[in-house]
Amino acid sequence: MTQRDWQKDFDFCRHADKIPLTPGNVRESMFALTYWLQEAKELQEIMSGRGREILRLRSLLGGLNDELTATEDRADAAEAREQQLKDAVQLAVNDLELWSDKTLAAKVVLGQLQRTLSTLYPDTPAPKEGE
Repeated sequence: MTQRDWQKDFDFCRHADKIPLTPGNVRESMFALTYWLQEAKELQEIMSGRGREILRLRSLLGGLNDELTATEDRADAAEAREQQLKDAVQLAVNDLELWSDKTLAAKVVLGQLQRTLSTLYPDTPAPKEGE
């Protein structure tokens, strides 16, 4: 269920006599009533001691949601690195074609690619001076 604003629902119901009776308003009132009755039931179970499992499961689901968000963030970062790497390789291929001395070009392009790898993947050692 989605989170609802209790103050908004309360004001809506309190002033129901001033709100036009339309199917949308009746439906909204029923959704609000159903939501708050379910919330009251859960709170009653928690207060009576039977709701500890609900609290445990909510906590567990919150932790799983955090893990999922972190995994999605890592996947997005990996995808961005992959695109940067593709761009660097394409640039290197294009640069190779511009050089008349292919041996020198290969050394320059290799240095560019190694620098790119060392910035995108920190565990990849950066090229040393003179390489």
